[in-house]
Formats: sequence, structure tokens, C-alpha cells
Amino acid sequence: MDSEFHSRLWARVADLRAEAGIPSLLAAVGKHGVVAAVAAVGQADVENRVPATGESVYRVGAITKSFTAAVTLLLAEGGELGLDEPIDRHLPGTPFGRVSPRMLLSHTAGLPREAPTDMWETMRGPSSAALREAFARVEFVAEPGRRWHYSNLGYAVLGQVIRAVAGRSCESVIDDMLLRPLGLNSTSWSAPDGAVVGYRLDPFVARVHREPVLDQGAIGVAGQMWSTATDLLRWGYALAGREPAVLPVGVVEQMHATHTMVDTSGWTRGWGLGLALRRHDHGIVAGHTGALPGFRSALAVDRDTGMSVAVMANVTGGIETDAVATEILAEVLREQPAQTPVEWFPALCPPHIEPMLGVWWSEAGETILRWEIDGLHARLATDPETSDTRFTEAEPGRFRAVAGRLRGELLLVTHADDGIELHWATYPLTRTPRGAER
Repeated sequence: MDSEFHSRLWARVADLRAEAGIPSLLAAVGKHGVVAAVAAVGQADVENRVPATGESVYRVGAITKSFTAAVTLLLAEGGELGLDEPIDRHLPGTPFGRVSPRMLLSHTAGLPREAPTDMWETMRGPSSAALREAFARVEFVAEPGRRWHYSNLGYAVLGQVIRAVAGRSCESVIDDMLLRPLGLNSTSWSAPDGAVVGYRLDPFVARVHREPVLDQGAIGVAGQMWSTATDLLRWGYALAGREPAVLPVGVVEQMHATHTMVDTSGWTRGWGLGLALRRHDHGIVAGHTGALPGFRSALAVDRDTGMSVAVMANVTGGIETDAVATEILAEVLREQPAQTPVEWFPALCPPHIEPMLGVWWSEAGETILRWEIDGLHARLATDPETSDTRFTEAEPGRFRAVAGRLRGELLLVTHADDGIELHWATYPLTRTPRGAER
């Protein structure tokens, strides 16, 4: 990012903050997982006149859901739960036992927005035991799987499923599987000392009032986190698939795949598994927003370049952080199109895979098998850009396509006297085109 961009970013943030009349506003751009530009304007603590900085800790609300979704998918990839199995298998006796983790992740389970508790009056969420008791009072607002309906309750249910599967809290699973491995040391489940103070605008006088700090209890896996721009941009880098050792490509694929449409008329907004998806001129922006008393936030990610934008404000309303983040990301992409180099690592191929690599023919078409950093890939020679398929080895001699063309189909390997034979989705693959041996 050059100095001119930094200047424009500061001017944009200052103008937006002044126009909205809010205590503080922060916007940061991430490149290669680190902060490439940041602008923080205003007061993190109005009463004590503490200025907001690029490292201020804000409440990020529902961005928490992207972490909860990621660990759910990691557990599913490890075989500890099934995305399409009824949750009754892990939480028996609820009135919504037939819904699946996939429905909960994509907000299509038909559950109401909130749990039937007094959290929004007392500003204290229920314990796990109290939440489980409240499950008995839940009523559906839609037939499961029929339509999108945003649900904090749905993610609270996921938290209980993870607790049942892992034998410990969902928060501790997120800490161990995501926060610590990625080095997100400024992300936490409660406000650290010196955290930004949340406010609401007075509707009649140009002043602000402190908001109470909401403790969501067992519902916190839907929105309890606090974080910094640095940590959010590192998380955005992982969500773009650039940290495969922590967040494998198969998990990233599922998070970004459209599972339902939110905007059913214009088809501009959809939902993946844990991520909101918005169509714009440069493609699809993925991410999430957060909105809790005293705070608004947004994380926008461009998967193609790995670039991301985080926006945070310490106010209940008055600014649409999602729109701000998307607009800044669009400007970045206009100036820096998809030329960001992907970090390169040597791909160490297992010996039993090597005989499979190279050119194969099927139905008069040429398919190239390659081993890459994230596993075995197949591409059509005539369309390498859009035909990429990634496999995982289900068991010896059986590879499942987990992303891309013919996803879900099996690639079978059998040994013959003159080498190996491959069948993909039952189609035979040969080393030479049919008829060439004549």
C-alpha cells in the first residue's frame, strides 16, 4: 500500500466517523495476513479521552460464528461428527433433534433468532445447563432446510453439539484448534484491560451513553469474542485458504460454498457454512459482521488474492460496517488485481502417489494428475483454470473428490501387471488415448 492509499484511507475513515457522529472508527487492510494499512480515528474511551489505535481491542460480536463454524467443520473432517446427521445423536430430547449441523451452520434449520431466555433484559446469557433447559421451549419459525433465517440460537446449539462431541467447551476447542495455532493472541472471550468502551448515540442530543457489557454465557459461541484488526486480518488470511496447516482447503471450500440464498430476488447475497457471501464487481466477498450493544464490526475477505478488510466501531448503531468493509476491499482490488503471489512451499509427494501422477486419458479428453501442497489434484488439459479437483485419500486405493469438478466421486486405483489402472466416477483412465495403441 503506497502513501497515497494510506492518506485516502485515513480521510475516508475520518469522514465516515464525523458524518455518523460516532466515538471511533477503525479500518484496516490485510495483505499476506498482516496489516498493510490501518486508520483509527476517534475515542476508544470517551470519558477518559483514550484515542483509538490500530491495536485497540473491540468487541467483534457475530464474527465469532466464523470460528465456531470452522471448528465444527474440522471436527467433521476428523470424523467426530457428521454434517448431515441429526443433532439428536448428540443432544437427545430436544424439539429440534432432526435438524443437522449443516443446517445450523447455514442458518437454514428453521430455528428462531434467539434462545427463549431473558438475556436481552438482564444482559447475562444462560449457563450450558440453563440453555439446555431452554431448548425445550423452542418453536420452529420455518420448516428445517426450507429457507434462510439468521439464528444466534442455532450457533448456541452448535456450541452444545461441540461440547458433547469434544467433551469440553466449544470455546476451549476454538482456543486449541484455531487461536493458538494461528497466533491470535489478542483475541479473547472477555474484555481485556484497556479494551474499547462501547456506546450508543443519544437520539436527541449530540452525546453518547455507555452501553452495558453483555455476557452471553453459553450463547457466547455466537458472538462473545473481542479482537484486534491485526488478529482479524490474520483470520481473514486463513479463511482465504492461506493457512492450510490450520484450516485445510477442504474446510475453506465448504465455508465459501453457497448453501442458501439470502437475497432470493437479486441473488446478490448468499450464505456458506459460517460465512456470508456477497456478489460484487470483482467476484464474491466472503466474511461476517458483528453487532452487539456498543459495537459494530465487519470482516471482508477476497479468496482469490487472500486480501481482507476489517472495520470496527464502538457504537450500537449509526454506521454499516459491512458496506464500509466491502467498499474498501473493492477499492483495494481495483488498484491491486489478482496478482498477489501465493506463498510457495515444496510439495512432498508420498511414494505411493507418484505412479498416479502425469497425463491420463478418458473419453478422448486429457486429464493431468498433480501432487500439490494440499494434496492430489486433477485438471482437464483443455480447461485447467476451472476444472481443478482436489482429492483426499479415504483409504488405500480409494480417493474422494472433496472440491471442484465431480466433487464427491471416487477415484479408484487398482494394480495390474503392467502398472496401475485408474477409474474416476467409474470412467476408465488410460495412459494413452483409446485407439492410439493400434
